[in-house]
Amino acid sequence: MKVIYYILLFVLVLGCKKTDKQMVTPAVKKAVDNSVFIDRFEDEFLGSVGYVDLKKPHLITSRLFNTFSILSEEDNKVLETQKLFNTQDTITKFGMALNLNFSKAFKAFVIYKFIEDQVMDYKLVTYTNNYQFIDAIDVSYYNLTHKINQTETYVYNNKLFVHDKQLNKAIHYYLNPNGTFEKQSDSIKFNYLPLIDYQTLDYFKVNFDQRIVKSKNGLIIRDSLGNKVGEFEYLKTVSVIDYTDNKTKIIDNGQVVYSRKAKVIINPKALKKDQNFYIDNANIGYVPEAYFFKPYSDDGNHYNYDGLIVKGENLQPIALSELFDVKQVDINEYKNRILYQPNSIDVTKLYKKDNVLTLLAKNGKKVMYKDTTYNSEFSPTKTYNVFKNSGFKDVFLVHYHMVFDYQRFDFISQETGELLDQYAGGYPHVSPKKDIVVSIDYDTECPSQRTLFIDKIVDGKIIKAFELYYNLEENYDHITFKKISDDMEVYWLSNKEFIVKFWGASECYSDSENYFYYKYKIKQQFLELLEGI
Repeated sequence: MKVIYYILLFVLVLGCKKTDKQMVTPAVKKAVDNSVFIDRFEDEFLGSVGYVDLKKPHLITSRLFNTFSILSEEDNKVLETQKLFNTQDTITKFGMALNLNFSKAFKAFVIYKFIEDQVMDYKLVTYTNNYQFIDAIDVSYYNLTHKINQTETYVYNNKLFVHDKQLNKAIHYYLNPNGTFEKQSDSIKFNYLPLIDYQTLDYFKVNFDQRIVKSKNGLIIRDSLGNKVGEFEYLKTVSVIDYTDNKTKIIDNGQVVYSRKAKVIINPKALKKDQNFYIDNANIGYVPEAYFFKPYSDDGNHYNYDGLIVKGENLQPIALSELFDVKQVDINEYKNRILYQPNSIDVTKLYKKDNVLTLLAKNGKKVMYKDTTYNSEFSPTKTYNVFKNSGFKDVFLVHYHMVFDYQRFDFISQETGELLDQYAGGYPHVSPKKDIVVSIDYDTECPSQRTLFIDKIVDGKIIKAFELYYNLEENYDHITFKKISDDMEVYWLSNKEFIVKFWGASECYSDSENYFYYKYKIKQQFLELLEGI
């Protein structure tokens, strides 16, 4: 009896060992001969399917698919579509929307499931070159009952972002060289853009708010964890991708500031055209919005303008109220407040004969300017005039103007005949303390377009600082015009406050007897702009 017992125990133990071995041994997928299928499928079917070479970023979306390439029963069997979509019913149809060339090492197709009047469900599926299944992810979903394209996928080389349009979030995948998809841990929230073939970085940046750094000491950039990753300089133009919904509390020099966070591009120069300027997570940072200048708003009043240059750099328009208090005024209400008004006298007749302007300095030196006649667009007419201005003591102020250019002024010493300085703009009106010059220049062909210059005097020379462009043709409904015989152009109420008389010409090739007055009061922020000049 014991012998029988031990025999049974031995058999039972042997059976358990065999079972354990079978459980840990991985199943090996047998090689399948799909040569007949491949010849027919690639010769006859794939030609009807859209092909994408993926040399550029691509958007996988049901909105753009040709959904009429229906798979046959044999195709479905080889491609394992029912298993792929976990369905065994007979009403579901399967088709192929795209053939994507990610790599020569494997095949990649967008395959869809279609239930009439209900749903279009798309997956990106990879197969070996022998059409054995490797991996798959969901890439687009279209709810036919609500006519809503709910998800779509952005492809950047081997990076894929499956974007949920309702939540504005995406799942980030990495496509490995072997055709498998690896889900990334980073959570993506982004203003997804149309995948236009952007030709230049500037064209791409139009998609974003362009903000100007206001902080004199620069602006620290932090990553999503709060670590410092860089810094923007004062007056730097920054591309803002998005803003947080909530404001955070900031203590700045003892003052409490509440500000949204701006999600920004750290280094636009790192964006590459061959990647359609794809923004990598490492190139995204966060800064407080409060340290940008307020953005420009076309609100239909005297703050409207068309362009801005500071220290020779074109800046994105900002709220002009950050720099000045500006309002339209009646000059008669301010004439008693006029503090300073340099006396300017045109003395051309005393020094010009037969189109030649001859200036004689006190030391006997002669300086001559000769009018020129029109030859071509590149050598237009020059006519010279000369002024004496009490704001520029002991100086001949020689004026000339060419078509398609600003007015020009040479400052010639009355003592020595030397060229002391040159200025481009309108007629220079110097401030009471002789540290600022204001001028206005009107375009020759379109006087509705005019430039207000506010420049700085350093060591007796005028340094270009600030240019503000107006276009009266586009917006003048808020302006009250008056016919005025006064020849003065700028009135100084103080060293930081002045009134400008603007010409009322509102169209190209037009004339006008009308004028209007704007009063500008310079704010501290503008004076800080001029620092360092």
